[in-house]
Amino acid sequence: MSVAAHSIATTLDPVDPTIRTAARELADRLEDDSEVGRVVRSMLTDVAHGAKVIVLRSEDEVTPAQAAEMLGVTRQFVDRLCEDEVLPFRRLPGSRHRRIRVQDVVDVAAEREQRRAGGDALRAALADLKA
Repeated sequence: MSVAAHSIATTLDPVDPTIRTAARELADRLEDDSEVGRVVRSMLTDVAHGAKVIVLRSEDEVTPAQAAEMLGVTRQFVDRLCEDEVLPFRRLPGSRHRRIRVQDVVDVAAEREQRRAGGDALRAALADLKA
């Protein structure tokens, strides 16, 4: 299934009031305290409060523009990550167009967050030394 078809099939659009109501009712009934239960409850609560939720599988592929949206950066920055071999990708046969696995985008996002947290910790430690 293509990413576009898969995304459309798994988009919970809170514009429909029946979806919001169903999400709220299901979230309230969900009593599973496992990691899966917490994630599902969080997704349903987000939908109930008007957030649009799109579920993607880790092996699904996205375009560079979609990867940029997921990372909160520009498409040009994603292109540079691909060129620098930071973000793996494949080219569509007979085309210049790239496709990037969702899991690779998630991995890069986690790496960026880890680096950001490390930088914040280093700045805090340096501030403590100055104080």
